[in-house]
Amino acid sequence: MGATMESYKLQSFKTMIRRGEFVILDTETTGIDHGSEICQIAIIDNQGEILIDSLVKPIGRIPSSATAIHGITNAMVANSPGWSEVVPGLVPLLDGRDVIAYNALFDRKMMHKSSEAAGLPKTDWKQFSRWWCAMEAFAEVYGKADRYTGKFRWQKLSMAAQYYSIPVVAEHTAIDDCRTTLALARAMAGLV
Repeated sequence: MGATMESYKLQSFKTMIRRGEFVILDTETTGIDHGSEICQIAIIDNQGEILIDSLVKPIGRIPSSATAIHGITNAMVANSPGWSEVVPGLVPLLDGRDVIAYNALFDRKMMHKSSEAAGLPKTDWKQFSRWWCAMEAFAEVYGKADRYTGKFRWQKLSMAAQYYSIPVVAEHTAIDDCRTTLALARAMAGLV
């Protein structure tokens, strides 16, 4: 799909990046199923400055299958803040901001699931911040459509990085995935 055929949504995403008033958020979790929770969260600003980079002690345990992906163990989070201690600091960081995540729907869902597990009231993150999905934007740039639905297929962050020759330092750590997503966002907006 050529640049002249970009959707309004992709054009808006690129314009937002060029304004440079956004943050990047990423999480690592105990899994992807219904009972999963966040065990690491990071947020950086549009210059790559770290706003938060924290392990999070989940209510449940981190299964070995999740540890095999991101390397975070139960011992590593044993003395980390719980989600109920992290949330109050997130609200001011995200309030009124454009928030980019690679798979924004998943990260917000895990934020809700972590609040649920911690017994916190639901925070409607979209009520006070504007969320943008770099994965959906890249899917349009990449242009590979599902032959049945016609929708663009989502690609892994590592594939998106490879497409733009962005080096991946450490895949599946929240802070490094934030940095990769920032480089990807800049590349998609033509800023590099």
